[in-house]
Amino acid sequence: MSTRDSYRASRSAYIHGSAAPDLRHASNPDINVVEGRRRAAESAGVPESVFGVVRVALLVAVVVAFLCCLRVGIAALSVSTTIATNDLSTQIANERTAGNDLEVQQSQLSNSMHIRIAAEGLGMAAPAATEAVELGADVVATDASGNLSLSGSLSSMANQG
Repeated sequence: MSTRDSYRASRSAYIHGSAAPDLRHASNPDINVVEGRRRAAESAGVPESVFGVVRVALLVAVVVAFLCCLRVGIAALSVSTTIATNDLSTQIANERTAGNDLEVQQSQLSNSMHIRIAAEGLGMAAPAATEAVELGADVVATDASGNLSLSGSLSSMANQG
């Protein structure tokens, strides 16, 4: 069998001639092209002016967001400063009250009548008589450089008496 005969044997199932359907037209349907109304440049994309407007809008949104955050931060700092100021004012008022109480107590304790009443409550009494003791001259001597001198002090004691 030749190559041509084997080719025909494998193709025997196909129909040849005028009875075979024309598959070229069925696999390639007719396509009608309708021209559009726009030009290719117009439908290529979004114009640059829209991108510029979007950029400006985004920039404005970022600036507004930053300013809002800044405002909230300043308000928070203001509130914390007000709280700290109120705490300090309360501490100052407490310390002034304590100072006034100490002044009253000091004036009470320095009053001679209060001292006399407190002493009598402890069983103390004023002395019947008082005496004064007079001390003589100091016997301690120093040398020329300002240091204490034992020999000078002994000679001062011997001279006094």
